[in-house]
Amino acid sequence: MKKLCIIGCGMGKESLLTKEASERMISCDEIYAFDRISELFQHVRHDIIRCSYAGLFELIDFSDAQTIGVLVSGDVGFFSIAKNLTVELGKKYEIETLCGISSLQYFCAKIHVSYENVEIVSLHGRDNCILGCLAYNRYTFVLTGGANNAADILIGLAKADLPDIRVTSGEMLSMQGERIRNGAIAEMSCYLYDSLTVLFFENPNPFQKEKPLFDKDLFRDKAPMTKQDVRWASTNYLKINPEDTIYDIGAGTGSVSIEMARKAYKGIVYAIEKNRDAYDLLERNKKQMGAFNVISILGNAKDEIINLPIPDKAFIGGSSGELPEIIEYLHNANPNILFVINAITLETLSSAMDVLKRLQFEIQITCMNCAKNNIVGEYNLMMASNPVYIITGEKNAD
Repeated sequence: MKKLCIIGCGMGKESLLTKEASERMISCDEIYAFDRISELFQHVRHDIIRCSYAGLFELIDFSDAQTIGVLVSGDVGFFSIAKNLTVELGKKYEIETLCGISSLQYFCAKIHVSYENVEIVSLHGRDNCILGCLAYNRYTFVLTGGANNAADILIGLAKADLPDIRVTSGEMLSMQGERIRNGAIAEMSCYLYDSLTVLFFENPNPFQKEKPLFDKDLFRDKAPMTKQDVRWASTNYLKINPEDTIYDIGAGTGSVSIEMARKAYKGIVYAIEKNRDAYDLLERNKKQMGAFNVISILGNAKDEIINLPIPDKAFIGGSSGELPEIIEYLHNANPNILFVINAITLETLSSAMDVLKRLQFEIQITCMNCAKNNIVGEYNLMMASNPVYIITGEKNAD
């Protein structure tokens, strides 16, 4: 069986190659590389064959070489093309992978920070939202690239108003022209950056996403709020994944929005509220709880959702009488969307059931009757809250 050696080349500086990688680069019968890597190491081996990812497989198939090397940037285990090469060629070739120094290792050493507790995100060719990572982690390391260049990322974050977070940028790491800068996001968003840039964020006050959110933690005033017991049950019925995009329709004080945002800590929650007073409370609660990945929107839900990204899940706590239209629109946008709807009136319950049945959702209804103790003198009296119906609508429910 032929041997395929995938060699991690670090960031391009020859002195940062491991001795084993350098030796293997020379000893392979043939060696291939993508893009700039082939040029960077021509002085190590002048016959490196430059190719595209798609063309690599055909070249390898027609090669008579017994030991073939492929140079990849960074480390083979850190957002590397080595993973795909191993999966696609592992049955035909004996695979050997040689580690390299990653941009994370190099940069953290440069800025004197341990990377043990760093949240790592790649935006190189990916459309991930990093607001949640910044909200719930002390340190976040971001790989940029492609359409998501460092300047555009920082400009977008500057609009989110994150004054306490600082960012350190690293351009052309290990190469001639290496540049490292540090500052507040608003300041750093004013610069231009090389396409080879990494970003390192520090949030001095990250919020604990695992910490329970109690009613007493939130501003309420006179705005309606989904109480903690109902909120905890409702958000669990949503089966939230870390990277979900979620709507909170009729967000009120934002209690459910913030609860969902903690579960979707790599995703985003769009909290839509039409009442100005409630919206102002939502903004205060969001800021107090450090829920950067809650995007609050003032307006009518039916008008606003047409301008937002398609959601994975939706919580509906208030719909201003437009519940059927909202559900139908979201179902058309994502036929596999999961709904959780809170209702305190039988009319809302009936309306939700009618439209979910018509759209062939599997429905589950839970009626929660909660009572809390109220101390009167030496006695505890249990004071009942109004019953709340939690309606779950899901296609192909487990």
